Amino acid sequence: MAVISLFGIGAILPKVEEETERVLVEKFRLEPHFEGLVPPDATLSRGSQLLADIQLKKVLSLKPEDSLFVGGITPYDIYSDNLNFVFGIALPFKGFLVSYSRLISDDEELFLSRLRKEMTHEMGHVFGLPHCPNPKCVMHFSNSLIDTDMKGEDFCPSCKKRLTESMAKLGLL
Repeated sequence: MAVISLFGIGAILPKVEEETERVLVEKFRLEPHFEGLVPPDATLSRGSQLLADIQLKKVLSLKPEDSLFVGGITPYDIYSDNLNFVFGIALPFKGFLVSYSRLISDDEELFLSRLRKEMTHEMGHVFGLPHCPNPKCVMHFSNSLIDTDMKGEDFCPSCKKRLTESMAKLGLL
């Protein structure tokens, strides 16, 4: 099983770590290794919001040689480019960053479902998948929490086929 190294940017909740591991193992056949916590890089921060691209670049720079991919998880709110906020970002065949700041809910199962969707979505991008026009597909772009709540936790048949092809090329199937 290929390794994906994970870093917490700031302290992360244990249940977030557990759900992240579950998604990576069950949906992507990856072996997650939590490497530890790193402090956030406040370069170009906007108040309490961090620039996602800088956080991802930091995580990518920490990738161990034996890892296929690297990921970052953070409780901090993040933004990117001209977007007021993002739930996460990814670079194909390199790594991802997911923030759970805006996913939190008093309903724990709703929170964990949102986390699974965003983790799955960003990992889809890591495997080279684009956004999907199907509003029920996990690869559909979320412009708000309503969009996230409306879509499913799984890939539509078209995206699943693309994911399977990408995983096969990497020897993960």
